[in-house]
Amino acid sequence: MTEAAKTRIEIREAGAQDTQAACDLVRASITQLCTADHQNMQAIVDGMLINKTPANMQAWIEAPGSFVLIAEIDGAMAGVGGLTGDGEITMVYVAPEHRFSGVSKALLARLEDRARELGLPNCALVTTDAARPFFLAAGYVGYDPDEDDFGMDGSSMTKEL
Repeated sequence: MTEAAKTRIEIREAGAQDTQAACDLVRASITQLCTADHQNMQAIVDGMLINKTPANMQAWIEAPGSFVLIAEIDGAMAGVGGLTGDGEITMVYVAPEHRFSGVSKALLARLEDRARELGLPNCALVTTDAARPFFLAAGYVGYDPDEDDFGMDGSSMTKEL
């Protein structure tokens, strides 16, 4: 049995007490795991991080109709995922030390389950080129390549539930 297969991932709803740790995790994930997207160009990194603040994370956690989930392994925060009430997946981030442990898949599955519970026919998201293969493997299809204000390529994707 592989190490990833032995990992037990627990997923729960985020609360105000998770704000700082969730923000720190998202920022670490972007700076350490998204180098294919930002290529360590500080202006692009800064652009990706500009809205990843404790105040915004708290607002996302507390917003009516917003669902922010925390993945934990052995009681430690391993990932953060988000979904709006209309089916937009706003984030799926994993802590660098838990990459390839199934955290992203578990978060995405739980977010999709929540969307089904809400009676939504599909989920949509915008992803960077680095994460696009992950979402393609999960059944998402791209329909609109985008370029953001910082010159990064991204893709709008959707999946029927």
